[in-house]
Amino acid sequence: KGDKMEKLESLIQWGIALDEIPPEGISFSFENLSDFDNDLKVIKPFSGHLKIIKRGFEVEVSGHLEGSLELICDRCLESFEYPIKEDFKVLLIPKESLNIQEEKELSADDLEVSFYENSFISYYEILKEELYLSLPYRILCKEDCKGLCPVCGTNLNKNSCQCAKIKKSSPFAVLKDFLKDKEKISEKGV
Repeated sequence: KGDKMEKLESLIQWGIALDEIPPEGISFSFENLSDFDNDLKVIKPFSGHLKIIKRGFEVEVSGHLEGSLELICDRCLESFEYPIKEDFKVLLIPKESLNIQEEKELSADDLEVSFYENSFISYYEILKEELYLSLPYRILCKEDCKGLCPVCGTNLNKNSCQCAKIKKSSPFAVLKDFLKDKEKISEKGV
């Protein structure tokens, strides 16, 4: 466990100081990245590339990230492999400028904006953030996942159960009878 903490600590330090970024920028590839925090279970280690360009105190980062995570389905609670293949662009600005920066109206073409601290760009933090942003809002093992039976808890993707289908009566059910009565009256010619 100590080794894992040391490895994670060294990953957090994986980056570059703002004044070390050359005028032409810096590009590199990475592979076999699998140590993220405990919330992310990596199945296929991540590989990809980053390109970092400094524009004054702003830093433009573009890159590609590819690998897969183990996720838990929101409906059936089964774990499954979720592949990620993501191109991204992010604009990093100093966290200190958050208080003094004037509001700018962002267009749809603008880059995603994030922050850096202490004139240090952490590659690990950028990649971790992009991983979280690539996760779907609703996590499903498959689009038509049937989920669990609300009565007995059976995974309906694997088995069917004998539980009676609970049919909730609608508050508008009374209108159905009202329409039937109205049709009978109109049939009689009244």
